[in-house]
Amino acid sequence: MNPNSSRPFQVLLLVSLTLVALLAFAWQARLFGLGVERETVIVPSMGGISNGADASASREFEIVTVLGYDAIPAIFDPQFVSAAEASDPDGRSAPYRPDEKILGIEINGDARAYSVPILSRHEVVNDTVGGIPVAITW
Repeated sequence: MNPNSSRPFQVLLLVSLTLVALLAFAWQARLFGLGVERETVIVPSMGGISNGADASASREFEIVTVLGYDAIPAIFDPQFVSAAEASDPDGRSAPYRPDEKILGIEINGDARAYSVPILSRHEVVNDTVGGIPVAITW
């Protein structure tokens, strides 16, 4: 059998798989509210302020919303481990890397450390530290 005879089949398979992947992504984007929304906003002129252009002309801006409202879930009940658990010297059972970046806070003697990689997926942690409600953002 000629090895080139299966080439059209391989190309067709690759194109089909690519199309299925694109359709799956589009479906997930709509499912999770990740569709791009566009809105045009017209800002009226600022009167006598001139920036070299016509000061009486209003300006038009397009606002593009990539993520829908609440598309990235906040953490409302963060779970913590002790410093010893977080930094296993062997590194085999530690949930965090020794060089992992953190955001730290201490209020009234209550200290917390928030993992930046986890914050990158959630962006907001609502917590109470030292009896004070805080929002840790990234």
